[in-house]
Amino acid sequence: MTSEPVPRRSKADGSAPTVGDVAARAGVSRATVSYAFTQPNRVSPELRRRVLEAADELGYVGNDAARRLRVGHSLALGLLVSSAGNPVYAEIAAGAEAEAAAHGRFILVANSDESPERERAYINFFESQQVSGVVAAPVGDVPAELLGLSRRGTPFVLVGIAPGPHSYPAISGDNERGGYLAASHLLAQGRRRLLFVGGTHPHIDLRLAGARRAVAESMAPASLEVVRVQVQTAKVGETVARTLLERPRSGLPDGILAGNDLLALGLLHGLIVAGVRVPEDLSLVGYDDIEFADFAIVPLTSIRHPSAALGASAVRILLGIEGEEDTRGRFDPQLVVRATSLPVGDGHA
Repeated sequence: MTSEPVPRRSKADGSAPTVGDVAARAGVSRATVSYAFTQPNRVSPELRRRVLEAADELGYVGNDAARRLRVGHSLALGLLVSSAGNPVYAEIAAGAEAEAAAHGRFILVANSDESPERERAYINFFESQQVSGVVAAPVGDVPAELLGLSRRGTPFVLVGIAPGPHSYPAISGDNERGGYLAASHLLAQGRRRLLFVGGTHPHIDLRLAGARRAVAESMAPASLEVVRVQVQTAKVGETVARTLLERPRSGLPDGILAGNDLLALGLLHGLIVAGVRVPEDLSLVGYDDIEFADFAIVPLTSIRHPSAALGASAVRILLGIEGEEDTRGRFDPQLVVRATSLPVGDGHA
């Protein structure tokens, strides 16, 4: 006895085939169909073969994760970061790895070390390994190789700000809000001569925009000076501190916002070594709230950036199981007050 031909791409009523249709065709449960696409290690090779054959016969497409598994992609996801030396990326990786493991997936981590050439090489490597998708925190703009990878069927999620119109998902912390929280905190301490020290990344531009908004909304007169740096490392922060100390004391800021915690920690070290009292003479706020912030010689006030949550969210999006917060694409930052800024309302200026 032979079965009747089953139309591809749609059923008799014109609707798309469903998981239930595939399950009925393969003679398995709906759960088995789901596992065959998303967690194939949970079903036998024979059952998975039956499910995939039924899906092909019916023209079942499903989500992106299912499509990629059907065409032979591996269980690995790629994670591309621009600097493994920045603890933020370690937190993103930890969040991505935990979420991937919960769904039977693995993460291949690649560090471009701020090199566009290495970045391109790693993207090509990911494609050669047939990863199911890529979580990307690139050096600068989205590289053309990553866009090409997407066109050829391997999707990616950008952890960062997408420039202009785009068709790929992008997630980030609300950097403008974070900058606003940092500057507002300093203004609430009575600080009026603020200095923003940061790099040239779009994230930093948004943090600066938030700081400027806070100053513009201040009821008391306040100023915001900006110092741009090429890279945001502790060494660069210490160098900026030495440059500031060449000024007369009257020309020093009384509140500093740093583009990230590494920069802030370098500033803190340089200022303290030179005899500047933090926070008595000057308050300091970092960004990202890395683990080291709480262990500085003067514990660092910082904006907590949801790095691990971003990594987990990116994996959920790649697997087609994203929630409402993931779809929104913006994660709220949080001000964490420590000893480098004066407690609110203690009366110092």
